[in-house]
Amino acid sequence: MSNLNPLFQDLSFDPEAVAAVNQAYDLACQTLQNIGQLEVDREIIARGVLQAAESGERDANKLCERAIHGLTAFDYRQHGI
Repeated sequence: MSNLNPLFQDLSFDPEAVAAVNQAYDLACQTLQNIGQLEVDREIIARGVLQAAESGERDANKLCERAIHGLTAFDYRQHGI
């Protein structure tokens, strides 16, 4: 597992949830990179993962899916804009 992202170090979740959130964030970033969407703001991704986790979800894959599914066209920035 990767090191804990600083965005998630002060969460008030239990250790299992923090690990799932961190893993989901990494998965979401990697998924977006794999499909050529490198310009999504990392903080937007983190917020999406956290919103899903706050609803009680603890599966990293599902957290990732919900974060990516929640992205809007506005979240996909292009260079030079």
